[in-house]
Amino acid sequence: MAQNNVVTTRTVPAAGKPFNGMLVLAVILLLIGLSAWGFQFKEGLIVTNMRNSFSWGLYIATFAFFVGIAAGGLIVSSSVYLFNLENLKPLTRIASLSAFACTLGAGAMILPDMGRIDRIYNILLHPNVNSPLVWDMVVISAYMVVTFLSVYVQLLPDWKREGHGFFKGWTKNYSQEEIERFSQKWSKRVAIIGLPFAVLIHTVTALIFATQASRGWWNTAILPPDFIAVAVASGTALVLLISLIYVGKEGFTEYQDAFKTLALIVAGSLLVHFFFVAVDLLIHGWWGGTEGHELFTLLFGQYGMIYGIELLLPAFTMLFFFTQKGKSTRQTLILGCVLLFIGVFAHRMMLMFPSFNAIPLSFTIHGTGIEAWAYPVAIGEYQEGISSFTSSWPYFPTGIEMALGLFPFGVVLFVVSLAFRLYSFLPSSPKK
Repeated sequence: MAQNNVVTTRTVPAAGKPFNGMLVLAVILLLIGLSAWGFQFKEGLIVTNMRNSFSWGLYIATFAFFVGIAAGGLIVSSSVYLFNLENLKPLTRIASLSAFACTLGAGAMILPDMGRIDRIYNILLHPNVNSPLVWDMVVISAYMVVTFLSVYVQLLPDWKREGHGFFKGWTKNYSQEEIERFSQKWSKRVAIIGLPFAVLIHTVTALIFATQASRGWWNTAILPPDFIAVAVASGTALVLLISLIYVGKEGFTEYQDAFKTLALIVAGSLLVHFFFVAVDLLIHGWWGGTEGHELFTLLFGQYGMIYGIELLLPAFTMLFFFTQKGKSTRQTLILGCVLLFIGVFAHRMMLMFPSFNAIPLSFTIHGTGIEAWAYPVAIGEYQEGISSFTSSWPYFPTGIEMALGLFPFGVVLFVVSLAFRLYSFLPSSPKK
């Protein structure tokens, strides 16, 4: 009697060449970023346009950008296991990988902003538990471990079946079925830990801003939940974008239902985000007084173009993904994701501009008619033709900052493209 042979098949990505190109691009970005970092380390942070009165700029904005995407990626992966979202289960590995890669990118970006990274051990030896920065470091470190474990336990069955992978030596004493059960059980356990961690990592990041009472633009309870909403939108969009590239044109139809679900998650999260934005602007406009007037002048005047990008591009993606046309083709989904990333990055930059350009301390110079002279706590730079130090000037990243800012993008791109070249991130499916 003939036996049916069971073989393992997998949907093979049709996007091998794009990931080869992405790997080359990642190496180029890493080389540019590392070269700029070496120059900055030699010359000091003076090569940036950051000064005492504008101490956070492109580096912190990029850090917040990647922390948000990382949180959103693990929220998607964990929610699939905790709420049994069956149509998204094939994409959980990609979601976990994107979260891990973006966590590495966020960590890589915060180091250049510290300037003297050789003194980072002081944070470990003498932590100030009252500082949210310390707790951010703790949460990010723990989050990196959680996202790595999420990827690892999900890939174990394929590594056991195919005989390759890393940290898999212990699996030789177990059958394929036992490893499958182990993977399912521990994927859910990691998800139980991962979901609150994903919320916590971005909550702590938001609190770093929100607890600064002297900065009216940040000092609001709306900021943490809004950060979470943006994180879910951008993290889900990255999972969607990577998945679309990975499956290629040939695999789009097979996973179209999952892509539509991801697009709706993005749109729904953006709807929540814009509700928070509207409430925040209403409160600042209603009760802000002089402070609110100055803020609105910065938002819609001096930085109106960037603020317009922050609002209009995500709004377009939200409305587009709510329509059938926006969810129905690979091209429209990719377009919506790219526009969203541009808008979210502008959102992170606009955390800095309105806040640091509003000097929180001032004093009255009697007899001169000046009632709100910017207090010279943050001494700026001495400019020719001016008899005193300036306390404020418009910030724009220098070429060194922009070159170094490519470094975390190179890290994320390198991790994702290398992982896709080495392993399959679509689950195997035994067929007769």
